[in-house]
Amino acid sequence: MQETSVQQFYEEKTILITGATGFLGSYLVEKLLRSCTSVKKIYLLIRPKRNKNGEERLCEFLNNSVHRRLKQENPSLLKKLDVLTGDLELPKLGLGEQDLTTVIDEVNCIFHVGATVKFTEELKRAILINIGATDNLINLSKKIKHLESLVHVSTAFSQCLHETSEEVFYPSSEDGDKLIEMAHMQDTESLNGSTANILGKWPNTYVFTKHVAEDLIRRKGDELPIAIVRPSIVVAPYDFPITSWASYFDPNCLMMAAIGLGILHSMHCNPRCNAEFIPVNFVVNHAIVAGWMIGTRKDEKDAIPIFNCVSGQENPISWGGQNKLLQKSDAIFPTSKKIFYRFMVYSTNSFILQLIELVYLPIIYLINLTNLFHGKTHTILKIHRKMKKFCKVVEFATTTQWDFKDRNTQSLWKSLSKEDQAIFNFDVNSIDWEKYSRQVISGVRVNVLQDDFSTLEEARRKNRLLQIFHYLLIFGYFTLFLFVLYKSLRIFNSFLME
Repeated sequence: MQETSVQQFYEEKTILITGATGFLGSYLVEKLLRSCTSVKKIYLLIRPKRNKNGEERLCEFLNNSVHRRLKQENPSLLKKLDVLTGDLELPKLGLGEQDLTTVIDEVNCIFHVGATVKFTEELKRAILINIGATDNLINLSKKIKHLESLVHVSTAFSQCLHETSEEVFYPSSEDGDKLIEMAHMQDTESLNGSTANILGKWPNTYVFTKHVAEDLIRRKGDELPIAIVRPSIVVAPYDFPITSWASYFDPNCLMMAAIGLGILHSMHCNPRCNAEFIPVNFVVNHAIVAGWMIGTRKDEKDAIPIFNCVSGQENPISWGGQNKLLQKSDAIFPTSKKIFYRFMVYSTNSFILQLIELVYLPIIYLINLTNLFHGKTHTILKIHRKMKKFCKVVEFATTTQWDFKDRNTQSLWKSLSKEDQAIFNFDVNSIDWEKYSRQVISGVRVNVLQDDFSTLEEARRKNRLLQIFHYLLIFGYFTLFLFVLYKSLRIFNSFLME
């Protein structure tokens, strides 16, 4: 079968990927191997972790369920993967001299996916990884002999101080070089004390450092073949076999699990605002195509292209609309591990949110005590607190109506042949959100909760019983409210009669 234009570009190319073992990176590696089979080699920059070296972590990576389909169809392609032991937190990406020489001599294409994506990350580490590694990669890229493309994966929220975000650079008030120098000179505790002053209006260290990293590219990367892809909220894949989901789950999947179990029932969120979700495989396809575009453009002096990889412009869905679809899908594919009926309220009204907590938190405590009595270590209350903390740190994204422009993205999509569009789909108009909701609920059930479909009928019966109990509980609370109101009015009336 004849290769498409994008596939031909990556033919016999040597690729370097940072962040390959993470959520987005694992899907990127899988897609490159499966759809660009003629790549020469893919180097994965992997840091030692938990007393395991890079090679041992590669073995773990190859056992990731995301490669299940590839192992069945063409397992020999996995031999094209090779490890470069490094660390984004260190100078020169933590690479040894021999590995640096390998990169300089051999690499043609780079995907810089590596980052610390924790919103609550300590400032020192966020600076060193998100800004420092970008700076080190730019410096290294200038030495690479045959570099054809470098794709930097940022975030659409790197410009979140502006509710409308164009596909352009927004200069930073902070100097990336000075921040890197400060991070090297000061200890973690000292920087933690200065974090609030340094961030200013920025909601967290993640979006702040990704913003500064983009500005660093603007200032230092204009001589390089760079493209920037800015995905919004990266979520589980669309139209992807659920048995081949990555072993690493995005926080949204974990939150869906908590909601599906009946642990989480409220979130500070504006239900009318767009939920800027983008499936991970769409981001991967977008990045691969951006690499092709930058590597084949005729005028190398063109400005660095930026692509907002978002859904809100072309195929929007509100948080409230998404919640209704997930509720509907949960009734079809409930988990047998539910502790309570799925009931989720999105609101910006503090009174409503506190009322929901008042109704359901006693039940969470009761179930938690029961679990502790039976000696279970992973307590329901701990999961509830963790999810509430996560909801708190993402409030900036869930309470604002974002306007992410995507003209460059639409132009890039239209520039593809029909064959490439079929292989590297990132057209958000093709997403059926109801279908996607069913896929997410099913995928979370099987992969996150480890609950296969053999328990489905049992789960549906349990869900109906929990639903009845849920409505009885609401009726009970309402009756209690009316009783208290009635008694209060009688007391008040007696007081007036006297």
